[in-house]
Amino acid sequence: MRNNLILVPVALLFVALLPLPYGYYPFLRLVIASSAIYLAWRDYKKKDAFNGWSLILSMVALLFNPLIPVYLDRGSWFVIDIAVAGIFAMRWHVSADGDNEENPRVREPLHD
Repeated sequence: MRNNLILVPVALLFVALLPLPYGYYPFLRLVIASSAIYLAWRDYKKKDAFNGWSLILSMVALLFNPLIPVYLDRGSWFVIDIAVAGIFAMRWHVSADGDNEENPRVREPLHD
């Protein structure tokens, strides 16, 4: 079963594409950075080593960190928001039970 809470950052990133008051963006940074840190930590602990997901999500957390914000123009953030929404959506897609080593899903080959 997929963790549907991963879709919250996706929705917030797509909402960020709209013209909104400035106060939304610090909130967005906090939610995206904390979500990325949490997911990166889970992926790291799963194998006790950095893997692709933990590294990508760590970079997302650095980009969206609210303590030392990265200032870019609106057009750049538009592209970044779509790309990061795609990262979270892809992470949600592969988060189904059985996609990790603890619970491997055995599939029988299809026979004609």
